[in-house]
Amino acid sequence: MSAMTPLDIKPEYSEASFRELIAPLLRGEKDKVLFQTLHRRESGRVYPVEVNIQLIEQEGTRSFLAVILDITDRMKLEAQLRHAQKMEAVGLLAGGVAHDFNNILTAIIGYAHILLLKLPESTIHKPIIDNILGASERAATLTRSLLAFSRKQIIHPAPVELNTAVRRIQDLLRRLIGEHIELRTDLTEDRTTIMADSSQMEQVLMNLAANARDAMPAGGTLTIATDKARIDELFIDTNGFGRIGAYARLSMTDTGTGMNYKTRERIFEPFFTTKPMGKGTGMGLSMVYGIMKQHHGYALCSSEAGKGTTFHLYFPLIDAEAVSEPSPENVVLRGGTETILIAEDDPDVRRLMRSVLKEYGYRVVEAADGNEAIRKFRETAPSVDLVILDVIMPKKNGRDAYDEIVGIAPGIRALFISGYTADIIDHSGPLSDGPPLISKPISPQQLLTTVREMLDSPRGPAGT
Repeated sequence: MSAMTPLDIKPEYSEASFRELIAPLLRGEKDKVLFQTLHRRESGRVYPVEVNIQLIEQEGTRSFLAVILDITDRMKLEAQLRHAQKMEAVGLLAGGVAHDFNNILTAIIGYAHILLLKLPESTIHKPIIDNILGASERAATLTRSLLAFSRKQIIHPAPVELNTAVRRIQDLLRRLIGEHIELRTDLTEDRTTIMADSSQMEQVLMNLAANARDAMPAGGTLTIATDKARIDELFIDTNGFGRIGAYARLSMTDTGTGMNYKTRERIFEPFFTTKPMGKGTGMGLSMVYGIMKQHHGYALCSSEAGKGTTFHLYFPLIDAEAVSEPSPENVVLRGGTETILIAEDDPDVRRLMRSVLKEYGYRVVEAADGNEAIRKFRETAPSVDLVILDVIMPKKNGRDAYDEIVGIAPGIRALFISGYTADIIDHSGPLSDGPPLISKPISPQQLLTTVREMLDSPRGPAGT
């Protein structure tokens, strides 16, 4: 740098602008000037710096003392922090919107199902109702996507072998990506047991595979690999996040179009998409991001335009045996004659649940808040067989109402319902030691099946 002048080092400034910058020092108006700018190395590379200039006098001679700090790493960390804060803010908004959607969708889906039950199979109105249900289910899927991104959906984690999860969904992925794309797997022989919700794991793999398919319209290769990895201080310093420890890593690599830097920086944002209007919601990768966060894992993307894309998913390893999953069975909807107390503050949802349960023979007692639920339970306690409580209600929440009801009738069967996100539910009291929880939107089939299972189970000391 010996042959470079100050103006060579400061590419953003001309001689005039630099003199203007230090003028307050010369006039004695300031004792120092602090600013950020770009400097140029001898190689020509430009980098950000913070400059602190002071005017000093020694033996009648005035000189400038400049302290220059390379802030490349600091600016990188600040950018990562701003991105994390933006994602968190969008997540909070998404979680709040999802609650209102869930109540509305519960009513729409429920009443459409009631119409199907009441109308003959040959009715000309069946296609219309099917369209209503189809549109409602798409809206419910969007709501679940918002909850997944905001990391507020309710999950049911259990020990899962990562390789087994990949093998189980291979055939489905092949159908999803099409015959023009070859699917390859390279699975480690090491045990890779993680704590995960199997259905959410499948959602992650399907979303990544769909993204890869869209990046290879003319065909290509999609490779899924698993191995063990370790997150260390270097990983954290490089990426700005992470927790030191052992991880199971799943990598999904495509030979598609790839992405430039600007696109890569935004791929996990909800509703961000490079696809034409109507060709995608932009929620697929944001769901991956949210699900990984909720599983205490991390998602990384490496890609270059024209060179394909690789997603790396890091799941914390656990020392446990994987749990085998039961096969789904066909469920026959059954009713009954028992009495059920429903406490739900949304009138549309409450009326829907009443209609469905009465249609199948149950007697229903209604309450609009926790206090009314307690009062009506006292009035009808001997005949009430099951209590259904919305977790978040005015005056008294479902958890507190349940605790009082159990005090009146120990062993009463109960069920929690909610359209709120997991963190808001936690503020109303922990539910882990209470009745089961089902999330809105609730279909009539889910309601009837769960109610019948609860009523057929023996009464327990804690209402289970």
